[in-house]
Amino acid sequence: MRFFLTIILVIVVLGVTLNAYAIEHDLNSSVCLANTIAKNSETPSDSSQSLSFEAGSIQAELGNQIDIQEKIRITSGNSIITADQASYDEQLGVLTIPNNISFENNDLIIFGKSAEIKTKDKTTIINNTNYQIFSIPARGTAGEIRMQNNNIDLSQVTFSTCTSIDDSWELSAQSIKIDNLAGIGEARNLVFNFKDIPVLFLPYLSFPTGDQRKSGLLTPSFGKSSKKGIEISLPYYWNIASNIDLKTTPTLMTKRGIMLSSELRYMTAHQNGVTQIDHLPNDDKTKKSRTYISHNQVLNLGSNWRMNLNGEYVSDNNYFEDLTGTMSSTSRTHLLREIQLEKFSENWFMEIGMDHYQIIDDSVIDEKKPYRRLPYFNFSGFWHNDKLGLDYVLDSEIVFFDKPETIRGSRFHMMPEISAPLNFNGIEITPAIGMDLTKYNLHNSNQNYLSNNTASPERAVPIYSLDLTGVFKKTWKNGGYLQTLEPRILGVYIPYRNQDDFPIFDTIVPDMNLIQMFRKNRYVGQDRLGDTSQITYGITTKVFAANKAMPLFGFTLGQIRYFKDRKVALPAETKLTEDSSGYMAMMNMTLNKNWSMKLGHMWNTYSNKSMKTTARFQYKSEQSEIFNLTYRYRRNMLKQMDVSFSWPVRDQWNVVGRYNYSILDRRVLEHFVGLEYESCCWGIRLITRKHLAYRNGETDSSVSLEFIFKGLTNLGDPVESLLGRGILGYDMP
Repeated sequence: MRFFLTIILVIVVLGVTLNAYAIEHDLNSSVCLANTIAKNSETPSDSSQSLSFEAGSIQAELGNQIDIQEKIRITSGNSIITADQASYDEQLGVLTIPNNISFENNDLIIFGKSAEIKTKDKTTIINNTNYQIFSIPARGTAGEIRMQNNNIDLSQVTFSTCTSIDDSWELSAQSIKIDNLAGIGEARNLVFNFKDIPVLFLPYLSFPTGDQRKSGLLTPSFGKSSKKGIEISLPYYWNIASNIDLKTTPTLMTKRGIMLSSELRYMTAHQNGVTQIDHLPNDDKTKKSRTYISHNQVLNLGSNWRMNLNGEYVSDNNYFEDLTGTMSSTSRTHLLREIQLEKFSENWFMEIGMDHYQIIDDSVIDEKKPYRRLPYFNFSGFWHNDKLGLDYVLDSEIVFFDKPETIRGSRFHMMPEISAPLNFNGIEITPAIGMDLTKYNLHNSNQNYLSNNTASPERAVPIYSLDLTGVFKKTWKNGGYLQTLEPRILGVYIPYRNQDDFPIFDTIVPDMNLIQMFRKNRYVGQDRLGDTSQITYGITTKVFAANKAMPLFGFTLGQIRYFKDRKVALPAETKLTEDSSGYMAMMNMTLNKNWSMKLGHMWNTYSNKSMKTTARFQYKSEQSEIFNLTYRYRRNMLKQMDVSFSWPVRDQWNVVGRYNYSILDRRVLEHFVGLEYESCCWGIRLITRKHLAYRNGETDSSVSLEFIFKGLTNLGDPVESLLGRGILGYDMP
């Protein structure tokens, strides 16, 4: 009995401690490490702590040494210990395994030359070990593993995700100490070797052993661009509390100076937020201080109340052009600052807020600058009456618009609507009637603008509509394919009301598309309600393969027919006299398992000219071969060709690139080309890029180099967002 109690103690000491040994790794990295130590296919999957013990022979004398020989196998739950021989000194409480011990569970396997387990002080020592972690996967060695209670000490440790025949990189440490209770590990004299060359030495490193965060240095990055010169960043992560952290990143730019970037994140039971501050004290080029501030915060106030605070600030209009490297940021002209108080209910939504824009483009004239809303109130609700089969909708707002040296004032808008959806064998008919009620109270009125010299223009206009939709299905080729036919007809009548006295606070003519085509008001914003007598009709058909959610083929065609001229217009808008809109068409098609295409087109039936065209062809194979060809056209505004690719050229080598060219402007908008290498455990990316970086058309060029050490980290200038944005379908290695 005492012997079996000893065995139970041994398995608890060894198994629990080894299961607690977990160093955090990047489990999302794709690695292909061969099992240099074969995983036992008979490893139990049972996680219970039932114990079984097998051995060829046992010789024991009470109070003396116990000798265990041949095929020792101890199983507890999903853990297995095997050894050739062992001896147990009952008086000292020491189990000695002189050679060939192994420990295995579902996560890892350890081989050791010898081991000693002291049951009295719960200490386990395994010498000259080789280990493999299956979940990453990774492998390594340790001269000695010493485990006692919740502490693990390792000496002469190595770690790598490479195979034994491809030791491209290896991490080694003189010693590692792990305190599982504190959740902290400490490594000393840490060396990172790449191709047997030491490239990084750290005398000391502290790291978390679980999911908890820990303060410390993060992976540095570096790059080069014509605007900023050589760029080196060294981020530091500060775990202030369990719900607050701060990342501070000093960045050296040889052409600009040193920028300090800070990102503060916090989360409580009632709020969460992110604040970012980037500050360049003295730009070497402009001789000025440069700053960017961003704040986003959500406060849950209880009882379905919520507050949102969002805002951005830059010190000067050229900040994004000089100090960022993306076209999406350099093309920005306005920065929004707003505060909102929201209330949610099952049937309605309410918000109160204020907003204001910082204009960061000198070319924006005063007439085009947006109004401040100080404040605004919105209320929307939806209710259904089961007895009558009626739906009630209410949209309303009260806004005060403010802008210096121009007309300003308040606008009240309310639109109640009642509808009666009817369903007849898959065909839904929805008649509806609504009432648009709008009233202004204007200040500092410009008499030249208000033709009737009134500061309180108003309108009350009914909106009549009839919406018919249907979905018809048919299977063919013995159920191998499903085709749907989805027609829709929307009739709208809005009588004319003169609105020339109304100011233009926030109303625009939106870009025409298939969604806008089925809106009742042709304007976005409440300053104009477009008079109309029209029918919009469209049809969509889709073809699905059996048990597939995505269609193999989809086609939509739509048009608006007008029965009279439209009189309501914006100040700069031409008269609308056409009796129909252009045709809008959209088609998606999967040609085969590799080829797909997407086409969109708008055709003006009066001028017999194309107004908008989008055509995209994509080739994507199972071998990660990607080729995209895109054509974009908008009459008198846009005409572009865009080619991108990611193509394997040899075994582990891949070429990536993009060429985005404006035919209308006869210039390149962006082009980059790069070379990628990816092995089982490491990779490298080299990208050279040139793109529009300034509003005046000036370009910026850059070179990015990134090393990827799978299961560990990336080193260099990250380019994932560039490749993911520029190459449709690109998958990160």
